[in-house]
Amino acid sequence: MPTSFTRPQINRDERMLWIHAGPHKAASSYVTERLRQNRDHLAAQGVLMDGDDNRLANSIAEKNYAPLEEALATLPPSLHRVLLSSSSLDDRILSRTVLANLQDLVERQGFKLGVSYFVRDQQSWLNSVYAHRVRRFRETPDFEQYCDYIMSDPDSWDIAYPSKFRVLSRFPAIATLFLPLSRQVAITDPFLALVDALDLDAPSGEQGWFQGRSSKQNIQPGARGIWMSALCRRLMVETGFDPEVLKRKGKVIRELAIERGWDREKFDGFDQPLQDRVSAFYARSNEAFAQQHWGVSWESLFPVRPASQRVYRGPQTEAEQKQMRGLMVRVLRELRFPWRLRRRFFSLYDAAV
Repeated sequence: MPTSFTRPQINRDERMLWIHAGPHKAASSYVTERLRQNRDHLAAQGVLMDGDDNRLANSIAEKNYAPLEEALATLPPSLHRVLLSSSSLDDRILSRTVLANLQDLVERQGFKLGVSYFVRDQQSWLNSVYAHRVRRFRETPDFEQYCDYIMSDPDSWDIAYPSKFRVLSRFPAIATLFLPLSRQVAITDPFLALVDALDLDAPSGEQGWFQGRSSKQNIQPGARGIWMSALCRRLMVETGFDPEVLKRKGKVIRELAIERGWDREKFDGFDQPLQDRVSAFYARSNEAFAQQHWGVSWESLFPVRPASQRVYRGPQTEAEQKQMRGLMVRVLRELRFPWRLRRRFFSLYDAAV
């Protein structure tokens, strides 16, 4: 039985600027793409969706509010809401100065401001962000060290939700909507959950809301792909090469992983002790947040499950060693890694593997 939770009542006829700000790695790309595909359906219900170039969202990120004020001032009579969706606004709008500027702007134009976020349990978020960083060849410690870093330095990514969203409590006139990214709720699809919360009706007909265009952009390359990405970056650095200059560093191994089906065996860095430690660290703040905003316990929306670690440790047989080495040769070729450094790279590879 789905868990019911409270959420604010949003009036579909109220003149509003609504900002869906993500956050990063919380279905943001999927939601934004599907909103764009349904631009005409939204307009039929009085909603102007930001352009495909995210012009209005980007102007807020750059603290240039003139394009937004112009959009509100010139909104046709048939429209009464402007909707922006961009994870780039996640932390950028969570400041007193930005929120005050936005609230003053919308009130001058006779609008109300609303913001929404999806909320994800910290374990799945950490896993997702870590895999994203490694896949894109960003300097990243091992998984346990990365979790410790996030927990000890909230200025990097604050995922203690009462702390992260505290500034919003200073602006009671702003409508705030937090939607749990959970399998325990009645509407598990993030796009459908958002449009339902915004009091938008599904278009008539069998098709209803259009699907978003499929994309490989955020597919995790699986445990093998994460291993290969981390090792490849590390060995490049050890040869004295800067992997930041590579143009396709986030794509080559991901495409290889999809081709070989590695993406079906997702990386999961949590063993039981680490999962218990992260859960305990956020338990009190999570419960306070859930009770305040949803009127239910955190565990009812995000039940505790045993850890199911899946980490690839490298090839274990001679045949697998030969196969993975051959695939690494292909990866370097497609990345256009300099020929003069390849012998040194594979000397380090053979020693590591």
